[in-house]
Amino acid sequence: MKHIKNFHTEEIGFHEGLQKELSTYPEKIVHEDGSVSIEQVKNPYFLVNDKWNVDVIGEVKQFKEVVANYFYKNKNIYFRFTNPTINLEVKYVYYKQLFNDLWTISSVFSAHPTPLKKITEFLNIKYPKLSSLLDLDIDKVEREYLFWLNEKGVATQKLRQRIIQKDGIEKTIVARFLRQIYNLLFQYMDNRDEFEKDKWDVRILHDKYGVEYSKSKGQYYLIYLKFDRCIREQIKKYIKQRLLSRNRFSWSTAQRYLHALSMFFSFIFSLEPTWKDLKALNRTHIVKYLEYLYEYAKNIIKQKNSHPESYINSSLSILCKFLEDIQRYDYEMAPETHVRLLIFPEDKPKPRKKSVDQIDYIPDYVLEQLFTHIVDLHKEVVPVVWIAFKTGLRISDVLELTSDCLIKLNGQYSIETDIEKTFVKGHRIPIDDDLAGILAVLIDKLKKLSNQDNNPEGYIFVRYRGQRKGKPFIQGWVQDQLNILAKRKNITDENGNLFHFKTHQFRHTYGVKMLNGGADILTVQELLAHASPEMTLRYAKLLDDTKRKAFESVIKQGVFSFDLNGEVQEIKAGENIPIDILDALWQDHKLNAMDNPYGTCHARLNGNCPHMEAPPCLTCGDNQTPCKDLAVGFSELDTQKYELHIKTTTKAIEIAKQRGREDIAEKNEKNLQRYQNILNTLQEGNIIFGRQDRMKRKLGVQNG
Repeated sequence: MKHIKNFHTEEIGFHEGLQKELSTYPEKIVHEDGSVSIEQVKNPYFLVNDKWNVDVIGEVKQFKEVVANYFYKNKNIYFRFTNPTINLEVKYVYYKQLFNDLWTISSVFSAHPTPLKKITEFLNIKYPKLSSLLDLDIDKVEREYLFWLNEKGVATQKLRQRIIQKDGIEKTIVARFLRQIYNLLFQYMDNRDEFEKDKWDVRILHDKYGVEYSKSKGQYYLIYLKFDRCIREQIKKYIKQRLLSRNRFSWSTAQRYLHALSMFFSFIFSLEPTWKDLKALNRTHIVKYLEYLYEYAKNIIKQKNSHPESYINSSLSILCKFLEDIQRYDYEMAPETHVRLLIFPEDKPKPRKKSVDQIDYIPDYVLEQLFTHIVDLHKEVVPVVWIAFKTGLRISDVLELTSDCLIKLNGQYSIETDIEKTFVKGHRIPIDDDLAGILAVLIDKLKKLSNQDNNPEGYIFVRYRGQRKGKPFIQGWVQDQLNILAKRKNITDENGNLFHFKTHQFRHTYGVKMLNGGADILTVQELLAHASPEMTLRYAKLLDDTKRKAFESVIKQGVFSFDLNGEVQEIKAGENIPIDILDALWQDHKLNAMDNPYGTCHARLNGNCPHMEAPPCLTCGDNQTPCKDLAVGFSELDTQKYELHIKTTTKAIEIAKQRGREDIAEKNEKNLQRYQNILNTLQEGNIIFGRQDRMKRKLGVQNG
C-alpha cells in the first residue's frame, strides 16, 4: 500500500494547505490478491465546488459500490458559509471524514444536510466576519447556538428509547453538530505528537509506538482536561512512561489510573484550592480522602454484585503506586512526606471474597431457553455465542480470532490463538467437528470479502466499512444483542426473573461444565489459560456444592447399609442418621473416598485399608501372591473387569497426587502395572492359570 504524505500546512499557510489537499483526492484500488494501492488523483472537484453530488462521488472507485446502493432522495450537499475560509474549513472536515471512512455516504447526504444548514445560518448571522472556526470560544458559542436553535423552534434534545437500558435524554444531531465540526477541524489541524496533546487516541499510539489495546472495545481515548493545568503535564508524563514501559500497564489500566487520579486530585484541590502540587500532602489529607472514598462507594456503587471494598482497595492501590513512583522519579509535584507515612497497609479494606453463588455462569435452565431461541438472535452473534460456549475463551479473544486460528492435528481440530490478558502465545483449545465446520464457513466467507483495506488483520468477526472498518465487533454490542433476545423471548431464571446475559458468563459456564464432565482442575486451568489455579478452584467449589445437593437428594430417596450379617438394610435420614452425622458423612466422602470396582472406599485415601495395596485375590496368603485357584480369561467379562481396574486405579493415582499422598500413589502405581500386564496378556488371546504345581496336583488326584 502506498503511503500518502501529510501536508505541513504551517510551512505554506494554514488555509493554503487545506486548498492544496482538497485539490486532489486518494483513490483506492483493490487488486485480485487482496492488496490495496492508492493513487493520488489531481482533481479539484472538492475544492472548487460548493455543491457536492453523490453520483459524482460515486465515480471514485472506493465509493462506487456504496453509491450504487444509495436510494435516499437527497443527492446533493451544499456549503454556503459567507466567509470563504469557513467554507473551506468545513469542506475539509467533510473531505477527511469521507475519505477516511469515518462518515458514510448515507450520513453525509441524508443525515447531515439539515445540521449543516443550521450551523451555516447561525454563523452567517452571528459571526459574519469570522475567519476561522478555530478562533471561536466554542463553549460560549455553543451556548449561543443552542439558545438560537430554541428560539427558532428547532429541537435540541430528544428521548433516546432503548430496548434493554433505560430511556435517556440526549442532544439532537443538529445541537451537536457545531461542536462536532469544531472538534474535528481542531483534531486534523493539531500536528503535535500524540503524547503532547490533552486527548490521546490509542489507535495513533498503537501505530507509532506499539501501544496495545483491545480492538473489540471502543474506548480509544485518554482525556486529561479534568486535571488542573499546573499538574496536567506531569500526569501525562507519568502515564506515558508507564505505557511505554510495557510492564503490564495496558491501555485499560491507564484508563483506570486516570479515573482514580482525577478523583483524588479533584478532592485534594477542593480541600486545598491554592495548591499547585502535592508537596504539602500529609496523613490528614489521606484520612479525609479515605472518608470520601467510603462515602462515594456506599452511595454511588450500587449495581448488582458490586464490591465497594474492591473499589476502595483498587483506588488506594493506584494512588499508592502513583505517589511511590513520582517520589522515586523525583517529580516536581511529589509529596515531601514519604508515601509509607501517608498510606498505611491497613487503610486498604480486605476485599470480600465472592461467594460461590456469585460465580456468574449460565444455568442449564437458561441455556436451554437460549439455544431454543438462538435462531432469533442477531445472525452475526450466533457463531460468537457457539465459540464462547464451546471454548471458554474470553469475549475479547473470541472477537479477535483471525483466519489462521483453525488447525487440525492428528485428525482433531483445535483453535489456536494468543491470550492477551495472561500473555499466553499460541494457546490451543480442542473443539468438535461441528464448531470446526462453523469456523471453516466463516473463514471462507472472510477470505472472499476481505482485503488489505477493509480487513488487514484477517479478523473473522469484522466490520468491513464505517468508523470501525477493519476492526472486530464491539464486545458491548454482542452483549446487548443477547439481552435484546432475552427480553423479546422472555428468557428467565428459575425464579421467573428476566435473565441478564454477560459475555463473560460463557467462560465461567465452560469451566463449570468441564469439571462437571469429569475434567481435573489442572486440565481446566490449562484450557482456560488461567494464570493461577485460584480462579479454577472457584469453579471446583461450585461443583462441590452441586455434588452436595445431589448427595442430599439421593440421601432423601433412601439410604441403605450392610448389617452384621452382610445383608442390606434401609436407614432413614434425620432419624437413624442425624444431620451432623450426615454432614460428617459428606465431608468424609468428599475428602477420603476413592473409586474401586466395588464402589468408593472411604479408608483408602487415609491409608487405613488393609487391602489398599492390592485386591485380595492378587495378594493372597503370607507371600502376597495371586491366589492359586485364580484363573483369568475364561469369562468373556474378564477383559472388561481389568479395563475397569485400570481406569479406577488411574483415577485413584490422580486424586492421591492432588491431595499430596505420594505414598498411596506409589502403591497404586504398582497395582496399575500389575493390572496392565494382566490385560495385555488377555488382549493377546491368552488365559492365565494358577500356579502350575497346584494344577498338576489337581490333575494327579483326578487321575489316581
